[in-house]
Amino acid sequence: MTIESADGKNRSEIQGMVEEMISADDSQKRSGLAAAILGLDPQNPAAKYVTWQELDDEASMERMDLLYEAIETLRPSIKSHEETVDENDYSLFLSMLSDLSSFLYFRGEKERAFEAAQELVDLDSECYIAGRIVYYSILVERGEYRKTVDAADADMCETPIAAYCRAIALYELDGASGEASEALIEAISIDPDMAFYITGVWAFDDEDTEADEDDVYMDELMMQSAILSDLWAATDERLAFLSAVVFAFGYLTGRIEDAREAGMIEEGYRNLGCLEEMAEARDTIQAMLAEGKDQSDVDDEALFLFKDMRDKGLFN
Repeated sequence: MTIESADGKNRSEIQGMVEEMISADDSQKRSGLAAAILGLDPQNPAAKYVTWQELDDEASMERMDLLYEAIETLRPSIKSHEETVDENDYSLFLSMLSDLSSFLYFRGEKERAFEAAQELVDLDSECYIAGRIVYYSILVERGEYRKTVDAADADMCETPIAAYCRAIALYELDGASGEASEALIEAISIDPDMAFYITGVWAFDDEDTEADEDDVYMDELMMQSAILSDLWAATDERLAFLSAVVFAFGYLTGRIEDAREAGMIEEGYRNLGCLEEMAEARDTIQAMLAEGKDQSDVDDEALFLFKDMRDKGLFN
């Protein structure tokens, strides 16, 4: 960590304290170290940021100045020396922007949230999810579909939020085209289970919603699922496009466990004239599962079989 004190005193001591604070797991220890650092260096951005992070929701709203000051202190070095900036400072700055964008988003300040998220995405090579959730969801909410597609195509980080928003954008631009369908299948392939939370086939239980704060994946899964659910449900047509693919995938892989729902899906396929093909594909997938094949390989095969049937026009 290269952040230095304002007057240069105790530089190595402060650097060691900052590193200890950043790596500390205990909230009380982090707060204590942050206070001690600010006692030596009142302008230290890392300590201001950690102090803000450790506040409760109400207090964090009242002390947004801490987060803004931390960002403004670091921004010049990040923007002026992008190739030589300290790696820890760079990661810290991205984390600040990610927190700022999501905090403002959930407060309803979406314009300011988008500015922070855009700055994050422009700089980020570490794939911060929260900032991308804000960035892509606001692009879709604004109806900036071409920009959504271009941004997702240029993004070096593969994330469900970018992939699903890209699929929404292509659907809105071209309807239920082959490209939009392909984009949706690609989004599902990134995290197959997420699709069933987005459509409401699955619901998070109390154990999920009370997940430990260290369970970053679960937190991100719930956040992305909730926002994507709202985005897809914005119009009946958009939701129908999503559901057609997700329910087919769920039918093939056995994720649609409710007998009544499975029966309704089969009746729909019977009316479309593709029940026999779907049942055969389902049997193939179920045989793979029975053989103990890896779930990711099974999911890939299911999506491949679905695309093959789609390309043959069985779902028209």
